[in-house]
Amino acid sequence: MRILPMSTDSFRRQLVLALGRSTPAFHPPRAPRPGRLRNLIDALTRRTPAFTTQQLGSLSSANRQDDSRAADFRETDLAGAELSNRDLREADLGGINLARANFAGVDLTGANLAGVDLRGADLTGVDLTGANLAGVDLRGADLTGVNLTGALLIGANLAGANLAGVDLTAANLRGVDLAGVDLAGVELAAANLTAADLTRADLTGAFLIGADLTGVDLAGVNLAGVDLRGVNLTGVNLTSADLREANLDRANLTGVNLCEANLYGAVLTSTKLAGARWDWATIWPPERAAEIWFRSAERPDQPGVYVVLPEAGGRDRQSVVV
Repeated sequence: MRILPMSTDSFRRQLVLALGRSTPAFHPPRAPRPGRLRNLIDALTRRTPAFTTQQLGSLSSANRQDDSRAADFRETDLAGAELSNRDLREADLGGINLARANFAGVDLTGANLAGVDLRGADLTGVDLTGANLAGVDLRGADLTGVNLTGALLIGANLAGANLAGVDLTAANLRGVDLAGVDLAGVELAAANLTAADLTRADLTGAFLIGADLTGVDLAGVNLAGVDLRGVNLTGVNLTSADLREANLDRANLTGVNLCEANLYGAVLTSTKLAGARWDWATIWPPERAAEIWFRSAERPDQPGVYVVLPEAGGRDRQSVVV
């Protein structure tokens, strides 16, 4: 019987088909021919992870501007790394040392940065919307113009960080150390600041509409002219706080300590003041002073300290300008 030799084209076709079926990934020819072979290689390239995943390996000296979302971050020490203008959306950077790293212009939307060391890092203009920053060390970091909308910052350390122009709308800052931090003009609408340390923090011009400041110590804090509409300040220590011209419309000041606080010119429309403590050093808006006086009763255990009652009906006394 005569055996016909297999054609070169037929052999090549069978080989490619076999490779496509059994090999997870193979390298396409440098100069692939057009036609069915080209189509097969294109299809394999689209569905094979080996062709599409971009592994950074070491970021310490990386300068590429590629999409690094699928990167495999194997290194744990990337201190001083150059990462500017990268796309790191949803990247998992948990536990990595990124102190002094340059993140200028990086997209970190939804990224996991839990427990990361970012001391002294340059985060200028970075988008951290919805990012997990729980336990992050941001001491001395430059956060100028950063977007932290909806970010999780529980347990983060922001001492000495530059937060100029930062957007912290709806951010979770529960228990965060913000002592002495410059928050002037910062967007904090609807932010969760429960039990946060804001001692000596500058909140001048900060936007705090709807923020939750329950249990926060704001003694001596400058809140002059701040928009605090609808803010929950239940039980907050506002001793000696500067609240001049602040907008407290619909704010909850139940049980707050307002001794020696200055509220001259503050808006107290529909403000909940039941249980608020004040003394003779407290300065009220002139138009509300008499009403608050008649609604208050002196604390038997603290002579000279008064408590605003839930409704009008404090001890009858002559109208006095407080």
